[in-house]
Amino acid sequence: MADIINKYSDMIYGNVLKRDVLVDGTIEEYNFLILNLGSHPTAYVEIPSNHCCYNLKSYDDFGIDVHGGVTYWSCHPVKRGGKDRWIGWDYAHFDDYISGSSPRHCLEGKQWSVDEILEDVKSVINQLKELAHE
Repeated sequence: MADIINKYSDMIYGNVLKRDVLVDGTIEEYNFLILNLGSHPTAYVEIPSNHCCYNLKSYDDFGIDVHGGVTYWSCHPVKRGGKDRWIGWDYAHFDDYISGSSPRHCLEGKQWSVDEILEDVKSVINQLKELAHE
């Protein structure tokens, strides 16, 4: 199955809190999103219902290695509701650029590009595929 990118926009840091979809796509049958929250980007990968991790109780149970660690485990991060399960992580950690809209702003940190975040998404998907085969 070919990878599918339905939407692709660059990350633009700003001072307004928002939830804009930068990238919406599918890689090897895993749906994913990259969002711009205004002050920093975030990324999410959907866990298929037949995946061994689907019924885990906490993101701490995953053991996924990604920037800042997994910080989200819940329903769809934009639509809300439903039985789908998504894991997510953010780029608002020590040494990350966080614009002034956040109380933790850091204007001297790394500004992450969508392409760099996409590499993390691919890494998480590969780790999920490995977990599914254990």
